[in-house]
Amino acid sequence: MEFVFENDKNHNAADSNLDIITPVDNNFGQADGSFGRAEKSARRSARRTLPKNFSDIEFNEPSRKARKRTTGPKVNYVKSVKKKKRKSTKSFEWSWTKLGWMACGALVLRLFFMESGIIDYNSMNQTLENRENDLLMLRQENADLIGEIHKIKTSPSYQKKLARDHLGVIAKDEYLILFSKESAISSI
Repeated sequence: MEFVFENDKNHNAADSNLDIITPVDNNFGQADGSFGRAEKSARRSARRTLPKNFSDIEFNEPSRKARKRTTGPKVNYVKSVKKKKRKSTKSFEWSWTKLGWMACGALVLRLFFMESGIIDYNSMNQTLENRENDLLMLRQENADLIGEIHKIKTSPSYQKKLARDHLGVIAKDEYLILFSKESAISSI
């Protein structure tokens, strides 16, 4: 494993060097954090220049450490596991947990299906919406009838039109002509 540090003493833009330190004994220096003479000389001799392009970059293989061997007796991890035999005729046992879950289930069913439960609430909302729509239609129809009544009271031309359409009234200068059914069919 190598550690790369920039050289701060003689650092300039044209000539920048890297310091490469290879630790020995997984110890990076003395107890006070400083490097000894052997480490400093190894550091100075292992300097490299920065690569100018990507093809100059080199990668070092990681060092292979010796595998530690454990001492002591060999452990056999594979053992037969004894399984508990289940009773073939195991009956249902009541417990507080099962009773609690059954009570919760009953409360949920009651919430859905009781007289003022969720299903009844949804049906009452639908009925309420239908009744509100009917009320709006009746109010609109009442407003139209009020407008027509006002028109009948104030407009003589509208009064004559209604009398002609609904009552069959004709004026003095008009003549009523009735056609028989046979002549109407033959003319077509």
